Amino acid sequence: MDIAVEIPPVHVKSNDLLYILYTSGTTGKPKGVVRDNGGHAVAILHSMKHIYGMQPGDTFWAASDVGWVVGHSYIIYGTLMAGCTTIMYQGKPINTPDAGAFWRVCAKYKVNVLFTAPTAFRAIGKEDPDGDFLKDYDLSSLKRLYLAGERLDPATYHWLK
Repeated sequence: MDIAVEIPPVHVKSNDLLYILYTSGTTGKPKGVVRDNGGHAVAILHSMKHIYGMQPGDTFWAASDVGWVVGHSYIIYGTLMAGCTTIMYQGKPINTPDAGAFWRVCAKYKVNVLFTAPTAFRAIGKEDPDGDFLKDYDLSSLKRLYLAGERLDPATYHWLK
């Protein structure tokens, strides 16, 4: 039974509340960071096009938790506003089932940009120090790799290079 329901769009003002992200940051005390619709949308869409180089039809994978600002900003809002395919992934970079999990997703879905934390690649490098799993996957679609959220140590940088 197919039921199609048309739901009209809800118009919002640019300064209407989009979300409140609660974080303890460096203080250890929870505080809410408020984002409004307009400013957030402009910043995220600008970054998708001018920082990450994404075009409509490209595939962007923010391998982050959807509860973090990078997660929902680039798994949900940014990719969809830019007309890109987004990847939602449940798992770790290793042991799901092996250290080739990220490469497998990139190859299967022809990911153009991967954005994650250096910790993910430290874990992969520890399990696969010679990058043997890379040889099992066609990563020709992967154009760029972005790492953020913490310091990129020299060893991880050189392993990725």
